[in-house]
Amino acid sequence: MKDYASLARNQDEPLYDKAVCSIDPSHSEKIIFHEQIADIIPLAEAIGIYSPIFLAFFRQFEALNAKLILAKAFGLQTLEQWYDIGPYALLPQSLLSETPPLQEILQLLTGTYLADLREDVSSYAQMDARVDICAARALYSGSALFKPDAKLDFQNLMGRRIAVTSLILFLRLKKTYQWDDDKIRLFREKFHEAFDVKTWPQVRIAETTLNRFIEHSRAINGQEPSVVDMELYLERYYYNWISSMFNRDFHSIYCVVAYLWLLFYQIRNLFKIIEGKRFGLSGEQILSRIICNS
Repeated sequence: MKDYASLARNQDEPLYDKAVCSIDPSHSEKIIFHEQIADIIPLAEAIGIYSPIFLAFFRQFEALNAKLILAKAFGLQTLEQWYDIGPYALLPQSLLSETPPLQEILQLLTGTYLADLREDVSSYAQMDARVDICAARALYSGSALFKPDAKLDFQNLMGRRIAVTSLILFLRLKKTYQWDDDKIRLFREKFHEAFDVKTWPQVRIAETTLNRFIEHSRAINGQEPSVVDMELYLERYYYNWISSMFNRDFHSIYCVVAYLWLLFYQIRNLFKIIEGKRFGLSGEQILSRIICNS
């Protein structure tokens, strides 16, 4: 947290020295992203049994790209933040400047892990939620080559992530997109059926934790926290949990998966600092949106 605080509060200097060459924040983000994932690319290409996991890790960023392109296809205004995963990308960055009709975008995804997006194109809300499902399923299926014990460990790690994703989807669909309870229930049931692991017990644990946060916020502030604040809380909840898994067993899948998730959050945090500075936010405002241990 100390390093993030130093970066966020230093308004007079750029976040990253090599980014000085451009006043365009997206250029700074591109430089930082490439350097952050530089050590992962050789591993993805060299370690056969873990290659699907590293590829699925890149897909977590591509899912954010997909949401951006879909939002543009639906005519929505959004912050253009692109994650360049190079040769692993399914969607070219050129779609940002020349966004084709939705059906042409979906055609690019035929036969890929995002192919299910074509099932229902009735609304951006539907497709936004389905992107999260596809990305989670891609990561979950990355353990196909693991031995039984390693696969079981991986499913334990993914169970908690699936639970957090399920709750975040519930919050968005219920409070942001105003879906009715029956529609949300059916959508979440289909989401959980995509995984051959019992995820609902993990959801109940996460729900209990979230409810404590909501009650605490009501007691302190006199009102329920916003959807953004609840999502932020859930991501921090998962960050704290996955951090604790890193040192569990250095000879198992735990440290590999934990490292990838911690790197994911680190990249997102650095981007938040860049964007916060871009919009003139104070250091404290930026730090309030950072996901890390306090």
